[in-house]
Amino acid sequence: MQVTFKENLDFASVVGKIRALSARLFTAGDWERLLTAKSGSDLMRLIAETHYGRVVSGEDDFDKLSSKLVHNFLSEINEIEKMCPENYFLYYFKYKIDLGNIKKVLYGILSKKDVTLYDGGLIPLEVLERFINNGEIELVKTLPYPWDILKYIDEEPVLWTYYLEQAYLGGLIELSREYDYNLLESLIATQIDLENFKIALRIKTVNYPEKYREFFYKGGSIDIEKYIELLSIPLKEWKGSDLIERLGLVESLDDPILLEKVIDEKLINLLSISKYTAFGYEPVLDYFFRKEIEHRNILFLFSALEAHLPADILRSGIRGL
Repeated sequence: MQVTFKENLDFASVVGKIRALSARLFTAGDWERLLTAKSGSDLMRLIAETHYGRVVSGEDDFDKLSSKLVHNFLSEINEIEKMCPENYFLYYFKYKIDLGNIKKVLYGILSKKDVTLYDGGLIPLEVLERFINNGEIELVKTLPYPWDILKYIDEEPVLWTYYLEQAYLGGLIELSREYDYNLLESLIATQIDLENFKIALRIKTVNYPEKYREFFYKGGSIDIEKYIELLSIPLKEWKGSDLIERLGLVESLDDPILLEKVIDEKLINLLSISKYTAFGYEPVLDYFFRKEIEHRNILFLFSALEAHLPADILRSGIRGL
């Protein structure tokens, strides 16, 4: 998909702020320094010496660290959202928060366990908390667009996650087309292509039930039938497939950690073309995507160190090296 930009001078102050925030993102040198950590607490000590000092100070618990990073991310989004002349493209992140919260609601109701919801999405927390308190899973089907896809689903609740993911991706595609967010549409289409590949790989390696062959996401640039055709080929022959070469995933088929890294870096590279616009939403989308990846790197390093994984695995999982 060819990406074109619509210059909008109203974004001048926003892009200026984003350029300043982008300068604080960790560089390859920063990650090299963090990779010298010998434990989770050692990592937190090193991170506390950066601009994350107030965010992670004294933290040594994965869940609390994750919560603090989410809060940091959302506080920046809220600040930028107030400055944006239009901000619907931020639904890429807000829908994601809603998606995570709805999944937690389903888990909480089915398992009868307490869950922690994050503020910052488009669905009011009191609505989701009411669902949990009532314990009626069918109430989730009353959610508004794009989550109303569940109204038409007869599958058991444990399979609803796929349909929620499809609603998330489908809703963003419609949004991008409505507002001519060409870079966002290109990002989502590419993301769908890569997610469909992961589904095909799971089906092939984990021997998922036959009905999972139906669970490929719509809206990508590659026809779903291409993935279904791939399932008929022995896994050892996938490296010679035109589809795998087109996706650029030949070298990462045998390493799940590397595969996730390669996929994220492909999306980062796609968004990097935002540097060609001075006034528009594209640099904002690019920044927050990379900020999200930065947080993912921190959490990966922390959990890997706590699990005492070898240094080569830690290095292979870091995006940006």
